[in-house]
Amino acid sequence: MNDYEIRFLGISTFCKFPHTRDLTGVDVAVIGVPMDQVTCSGASYGTKSIRASSRTYGTAYRFNRRIFDIETKKFLLEGINIIDYGDILPGLDTVDENIELIHKGFKDIIKGNVFPVTIGGDHSITFPIVKAFGDIPLDIIHFDTHLDFKDSVRDMDITLSHASPIRRISELKNINKITEIGIRGIQNGYDVYEEAEKYGLNIITAEESIEKGPEWTISQIPSGKNIYVTIDIDVMDPSVAPGTGLYEPGGFNYHQLKKLLTSLPEKGNIVGFDLVEVNPQYDHSEMTAQLAVRIVLDFLGIILEAKKEAGKGIVYFEK
Repeated sequence: MNDYEIRFLGISTFCKFPHTRDLTGVDVAVIGVPMDQVTCSGASYGTKSIRASSRTYGTAYRFNRRIFDIETKKFLLEGINIIDYGDILPGLDTVDENIELIHKGFKDIIKGNVFPVTIGGDHSITFPIVKAFGDIPLDIIHFDTHLDFKDSVRDMDITLSHASPIRRISELKNINKITEIGIRGIQNGYDVYEEAEKYGLNIITAEESIEKGPEWTISQIPSGKNIYVTIDIDVMDPSVAPGTGLYEPGGFNYHQLKKLLTSLPEKGNIVGFDLVEVNPQYDHSEMTAQLAVRIVLDFLGIILEAKKEAGKGIVYFEK
């Protein structure tokens, strides 16, 4: 009996995809970045918990190299060479040094013409990933409770943290429009909101999105040439995703988020995405990690189907 026939046997790679760093012939790489150096929240354990939970779906995939979604009546991930690249592991260095380590690692993956899917780790990792795309023009779509637009944390001059990735991304020359979806709660300071408004962030609150619906929400997102998507798990309601450090009531349920993700390829060419801030220490039932896996698989399947229908490669960039 092969280990993929039983979900709890074998090494916990994402969905039991083969683990390798050889990018030859690879279409999609799942990369872990277990960093929480600037939050002390336990999000570094999220990478491991997501991989462990993904084994449930891995058994379904490994039988036929595809997954059947009975709700959409479609096969996901069919004919795609997907690997688990392992972790780009921050060392016992300064935050700046680890951010640079992540940046260099993703430059190699992007240069290898591979579509990156990243599981965090805290939200600070998104900045070096986006920076690794170099001068390729990018729009950003950001799902989160929080604006993540702080310039620095309090008076400590910490400018690279999970509270600042969108601020740092906004300073890159290749970034066009940034849309934030699901913003809510009372943890976003007014001064940060003022700065975000001044910059021109396209902010869609959770209440607006839920009450007006997915079609309205998608209509508020400008079309872009190339789009990078970052998903903080706390965009979900804590009733379905309690395993995160700074959740707020009033977030999305699974179907609400999936409807939004399903329509995102209409807005432009998606070049990569990440899912961050899962913290298993706050969720002993592991439901948050399981939800995170499903979001990753659904969204990857949606993106690949759209690229197939467009008749273009999995990795290409609009200039």
